[in-house]
Amino acid sequence: MSKAYPSNLTYAQYQFLSEMLPEAKKGGRKREVDIGVMTKYM
Repeated sequence: MSKAYPSNLTYAQYQFLSEMLPEAKKGGRKREVDIGVMTKYM
């Protein structure tokens, strides 16, 4: 598990942001990274 930082998103904050993130494109490869993990580094 990664270290917790004060700037990490809470689950509620992630839920709010996830509505604005684009869906994976249809017909292409599956995403290689978890979008939830990537939002930690935004």
